[in-house]
Amino acid sequence: MIKRINPGLRASQIVLAGGRIETSGIVALDPKEGIADQTRCVLRQLEEWLSEIGANKSNITRMQIWIADMAEFNAMNEVYDAWVGDEPPARACVGSQLVTPEYRIEIQAFGQL
Repeated sequence: MIKRINPGLRASQIVLAGGRIETSGIVALDPKEGIADQTRCVLRQLEEWLSEIGANKSNITRMQIWIADMAEFNAMNEVYDAWVGDEPPARACVGSQLVTPEYRIEIQAFGQL
């Protein structure tokens, strides 16, 4: 069974399928902030989304991160490392042009219920 959480025009925030969790890409609510604040905002949203389905960051198995400027990689990692703790999921991070130039980061998470 597939369950779509908060479906929109083009995507659902979360799709649950066979015990798997897949989120849409998450961007900051205020794209005018710097990379550290945008990263915090994205991770807060992720926690809220997971909470809606009775999950938390310990359910995450993999994170996909797109960052607009790889020169901000270390600043992003400072926030990410503090958030992820000592049981990090698998992760991929690539430099990429994002849909709106003001966005510095986009994160998608995958996990298991």
